[in-house]
Amino acid sequence: MAEVFAMVNETDQLDKFSQAEAVLPLQFYGARRGAATIEPLRRLMVAMLFDAVRCFQSKFDARQQARRQEFAEVRSWIFSDADNGVFSFKAVCDALEIDPEAIRKELVRWEERRLSGLEPRMKIRRSPVPLAKRISR
Repeated sequence: MAEVFAMVNETDQLDKFSQAEAVLPLQFYGARRGAATIEPLRRLMVAMLFDAVRCFQSKFDARQQARRQEFAEVRSWIFSDADNGVFSFKAVCDALEIDPEAIRKELVRWEERRLSGLEPRMKIRRSPVPLAKRISR
């Protein structure tokens, strides 16, 4: 008897599902608008994270005081456990669904390899930009 009730309930659910309701464009696109407003923030967070890792690696063995200061600031931001704002390292990683401990472990491994001489000194290169050709008259 319970099997019959289950079959009847399944049929009722299918009937409800098959009765399509009209969806207005505003209802459909309204849900997508929220994602569009968050996308610039996500891109900013990706840029922050990318710049922090780049700064950590490029200024790791800096000799100039200003560059050593930048490295110290980036290192303290990355390895800080304080979650005191929207743009803290942990908050940025959580928003991007990235494991902050994995990034920290890889940076520590990179640091150890760099100190042991296994990791070559990082060379920063500019992205190739075609030079403007002269226009001869």
